[in-house]
Amino acid sequence: MKRLHSIATGLLSMGFAAVSLPALAQPQIASGDRYLDNIDGAECLARADAFVDSLEIESSGGEIDRTGYFNDGVFRILCYDYGSYSMVVVFAAHDESAEVATDFMRYALDSIDY
Repeated sequence: MKRLHSIATGLLSMGFAAVSLPALAQPQIASGDRYLDNIDGAECLARADAFVDSLEIESSGGEIDRTGYFNDGVFRILCYDYGSYSMVVVFAAHDESAEVATDFMRYALDSIDY
C-alpha cells in the first residue's frame, strides 16, 4: 500500500510539473527611449514606419504606435509629440534571449534617431 501511495504521489507531482512548467517560461523584455530634437510626433512616426518597412515584416499601428514581429519576438514603437521635439519609446520582447531583445531595441532607436 505504501508503494502505491508513493507511485500516486509521484504521478501527481509530475502532472503538476507538466502543467506549471510552461507557465514559468517568460519572454525576455527590453525597453528604451530617446528624445528627438526638432522632430515632431508625425516625423517620429514616419521614421518608425520607414524602420518597420526596412524589416520587410507585417506590422500594425495606431495614432502613436507601431507593432510588429521579428524572429521569435515582438516589438512596439511609441512616438510622443512635444511640439518641436518628440520622444520615441521602444519595447522589444524575445521568447528566450534578453540580449536579442536588447539588441533589437537599440537597433530600432538608432534607426529612428538618425
